[in-house]
Order: sequence, then structure tokens, then C-alpha cells
Amino acid sequence: MTTAVRYFYSFSGIHAFLIGLLPFFLPTLLWRQGYSLSEIAGFISVSGLAYFVTLIGWEKLRSSRWKLWAVRGSFVTEALLVLMLVQAEATGLWLLAVANGVYGCFYWMSQRLLFKDLSSYRNSGNHFGNFQIVVTVLLKLGILAGAFLLEHSSQMLLAVLAVTASLLGLLHTWNKETKAEILSALKADRVSLKQALNLKDGNHSKLVFFVDGLFLFLESYFWTLSLYFLSSEKLMNLGGMVVGLAVALALLFWMVKRSIDRVDAIKLLRIATALYAVSWWLRSGVAPDMNLLLQLLLIMTIAFFTSLFRLAFNKVFFDRAEQAFTQQYLLAKSYYSQAGVFVFFGLLALFAIDSGSAMEQLNSVYIYASLLVPALWLYAMKTQSQQKEEYVGVVPS
Repeated sequence: MTTAVRYFYSFSGIHAFLIGLLPFFLPTLLWRQGYSLSEIAGFISVSGLAYFVTLIGWEKLRSSRWKLWAVRGSFVTEALLVLMLVQAEATGLWLLAVANGVYGCFYWMSQRLLFKDLSSYRNSGNHFGNFQIVVTVLLKLGILAGAFLLEHSSQMLLAVLAVTASLLGLLHTWNKETKAEILSALKADRVSLKQALNLKDGNHSKLVFFVDGLFLFLESYFWTLSLYFLSSEKLMNLGGMVVGLAVALALLFWMVKRSIDRVDAIKLLRIATALYAVSWWLRSGVAPDMNLLLQLLLIMTIAFFTSLFRLAFNKVFFDRAEQAFTQQYLLAKSYYSQAGVFVFFGLLALFAIDSGSAMEQLNSVYIYASLLVPALWLYAMKTQSQQKEEYVGVVPS
């Protein structure tokens, strides 16, 4: 295993554990504090805007003499976010939303650049599959620890764990070999906001990125809330359910990940996108009063369809980033995704929800979301000129 691969898994693993400790529970913590779904949607919208604005500064930092802090900042901002979550009531909703967006920018941009530096079209699917397994295991360990400590009101211990893990991650970046790998991943000319937004390709990328962002937040915020309601609004039950799903999915992806680079990635994405649309329709039908076995089967199916789509989508995304000007492509993805988050959840906050029970409101959102999935299908369409240019699947060397 190369230094680049080791550091990527180390970086991702530490952050996954930190996310599980507290940020994973963010939507449930907001709900338990009495915020409505409209207010939570507003929180997500402001987080998206904060991410968008922070990205302008992050890109300047990445291309400056202080570029190592573009990665180091992910550990600093996550530790600060956890500390603010421990004191969420005192912090306030909107300040917390800004902190969440700032952290999200530092984390996701660093992770994408580190991943892109070690991957090519020959192995990106396998690498992403390995990444999902590593993150799944450590995220779920964090979730179990976080759920237990939250249920026992041990916020101070949560804060100590988060700061300790963040410090370990931060100190690792001073290792000579690690520092060299980070600098290698960060090398690229600066890309301005205008250049990123002017991305042009034949894959409808700007529209797809705009729509994909809102789905990522629906998965991580609204669907987490649904699982919380299905778990009798108990964090330990939620943690146990998520960990059980993770174990089953890890086994499935252990079998799938090595074949992902051998198949026609575009055809796989088409199939995965169709199944992803089905997953949102299925979400709208899951209810607390249904048969437990059927409920678990539906949740497992939803989780698998979602993970398969993420694997297929990211395989194509990172392979296209390799063919394009990588830095512009990665920045365009984040700018348009966060713009979509800001607009979609802002509209939800203003107009769409807070009538009926929480589950009814969430299920209505999922039905509307399923109607937007066809926009993602555009990413799996090829123009005639692209038929010869894009790979069809290569056996890894």
C-alpha cells in the first residue's frame, strides 16, 4: 500500500469516526431541541451557502504558500463544529449552520483531492469501494460511541474524544512523507469562481451537480430523521439500526467493488440511477406501524440502492475529472451542488413543509425528490462524439 493510499484511508477514517461521534446526529439533535422541519431545512440551506462562500477562500488557501492548511483546516473546523454541537443551545441555529458549512467545505474538498491524487479510471471504482468500507466501519464505531454518550449525557467526554482525534489527525500532517503526499494532491493552478462556474462539457454536468447536492443532504439529514422516528426516537436504537445496515452493506460491497472497474461504467450508472429513483419512492412508503420484517427489508433495499448509485456515480465523476481539468471540475461540482442545496432547502423552509406529522412531511418530500432523479440520468447519457472517447471498462493492471 502506497503512502498516498495509507494517508487517504487515515484521513477518511479519522473524519468518519469524528462524524459518527456527533455530526451524524445533527438533524436528530436539532429535532430534539424543538426545531421544526422547516427550520432544519433552513439550517441546511444556510450550511450550503456557507460552504459555497467558504470554497472561494479555501481555493485561494489551497493555491497559496499555506496550502497544507487547506487539509489541516478540516480537522480544526470539525473539532470546532463538535464543540459547538455540545453547546448547541447556546450557539444558536444559524451560527451552527455556518460552522457546519465551513467544515463541510474543508472536509469534502480535501477528501476529493486526496482521492483523485491516488486514483485513475483503472482503479477508481475499487478505491471508492474500499473507501466506503473503511468509512462505514469507522463511522459506525463513532455512531455507537456517540449514541451511547449522548444517551448518558456525557457531552464533555464527547468533546474530549473529538478534540483528541482531531489533534491526532492534525499532527499526522507534519509527518514528512504525509506532507509530501498532501502537497502532491493539492498541486494545481488556482481556479477562480468564474472559471469554475463556466465549466463546459457534453455531460450536462452543471445541472447534474446542482441536483445531486440536494440528494446528498436529503440522505444525510432528512433520511436520518426518518430512521430516528422509525427507531422510536431513541439514539441507541438509531445507532444499532445504522450499524446493522453498515455490516450488511460492507459485505455486499466487498463482493462488488473489484468488478466495478471491469464493467461499462455508463451502463452501470444508468441501472444504478433507475434503482436510486426507486429508493426515493420506497422511502415515502416506510412507516413506523408496518410489519418489522418488511420495514427492515425496505430499509436494507433503500440503503443498497443508494450506496450502489453513489459508487457508480463517483466512479464516473472521478474518471471524468481525470479527463477534464481536474481542479475546475471538482470545484464546479461543489459550487453547483451547494447552490442546489441553498435553493432547494431554502424553498422547503419557506413553502413546502410543516403540515401533518413529521413522517408525513418527510414522505411527501421523498415523493417530490423521486421526480428529480431523472435529471441525474443525464450524467449517464453519451453524445455521439463521446461514444469513442469514453472508456468502456478496463481490467485493472
